[in-house]
Amino acid sequence: MPLEEYAESLQYETPEESDLFFAVMALPKKYRAIVHLYYYEDYSTREIAEMLRLKEPTVRTRLVRARKLLKQSLKEAWEDEQPEPIQSHDGRGPCLC
Repeated sequence: MPLEEYAESLQYETPEESDLFFAVMALPKKYRAIVHLYYYEDYSTREIAEMLRLKEPTVRTRLVRARKLLKQSLKEAWEDEQPEPIQSHDGRGPCLC
């Protein structure tokens, strides 16, 4: 099933959940699979290691790296959505009026 169809079949309670899902799906495959199995399918790191024939420390390392990538990606997206502050009348910083 294509990603778009799968995403449409899921129910999101907030737009942020949808954004998070698509951020996870944008991760490199080696991280995406582990994050999906861990957070969306509720498998343990031991179970994921067995399924993917990896060592458990490798699974944990990939989860840590994936979280860092997600944090960076979502932070950038959030910062892009924030409005520019209005400058004060004297041009010395944000307007406090």
